[in-house]
Order: sequence, then structure tokens, then C-alpha cells
Amino acid sequence: MVTHLYKNFLENDKVYKQNIDFWKTIVYTLLSIENITFQNYISPTKKDGSLFKDGNPIYNFKVNNSNRAVRIIQEEIETNKLEFSAWLSTLQLANDDIVDELVISMELSNESVLLTIELINAWIINNFPEQKMEKYIDKLFLLKETIFNATTLTQDEVYA
Repeated sequence: MVTHLYKNFLENDKVYKQNIDFWKTIVYTLLSIENITFQNYISPTKKDGSLFKDGNPIYNFKVNNSNRAVRIIQEEIETNKLEFSAWLSTLQLANDDIVDELVISMELSNESVLLTIELINAWIINNFPEQKMEKYIDKLFLLKETIFNATTLTQDEVYA
């Protein structure tokens, strides 16, 4: 069983904003320890100043003086399972800058947050090269399946 967070965030403005603040805190805590500065590269607001509230992205950042970025996409909770995926992508910004982004898509849960932190550490802090990062994403996905699917088994199934 997965412990989901910020349920119904797409339907409730207050919860949506709390969710953004949650990610700001996570990312700031991770990167400030390493003295890494960053900023948004995808605007979270429309021209009229209101928030885009579709969860894509719920949070994003680009490391200053680098072409590396992270986009976190949050989906509405629809299952009791751990829903999580990640991939690398290249994006051309409005100013013609090219960013190499780690894209993470998930239903937010305690478990998916831990996986996200692990991937941000690898991509931004440890600066894994793209090929190594792709392999790491694959390995983490396999571990996710092993660890979190094992928790859904009953005791009888485990000890059979």
C-alpha cells in the first residue's frame, strides 16, 4: 500500500499551492546543501498571472550556469499502487537555449518522493552523464518493481 500525498490537488487551489511549496522545500533542501543555485525554466503562471493547474509541471528548475534541468509532472491519484516513471529529454526554450531535462512523472506518495530525490541527486548533484543516467533510471525502475510489489504480497505468499 502506498501513502499518497496531496490528494485532489487538481481540484483544490489551496492544495495545489501547498503541493508546489512542498516541492520547493524538497528541491531547495537538496540543492542548497551543495550550494547549487537554480530557477524555473517553465513559467508556472499564465499571462493573466493565474497558475497553470494541470500538474505538468507541478515544479521545475534549471541549474544556473548549466543546461541541466528537472521537470516534475504530477498526476491525479487513480490507483493504490506506486505510479512513477522518468526519462531524459531535450527541450529548446523560448530564448533558444537548449536544456537537458530529467522528466519525472508520478502520482505523489512518500515512496515516489524518495525515488524523485534519488534521481535528482544522480542527475544534478552527482552529474551522471546521460548514458549512465538512462541506465540508472532503468535500474531504479526495476528496484521499484521489486521493492514495492513485494510489499503488496500477503504474508502467506511471502513464506510459501
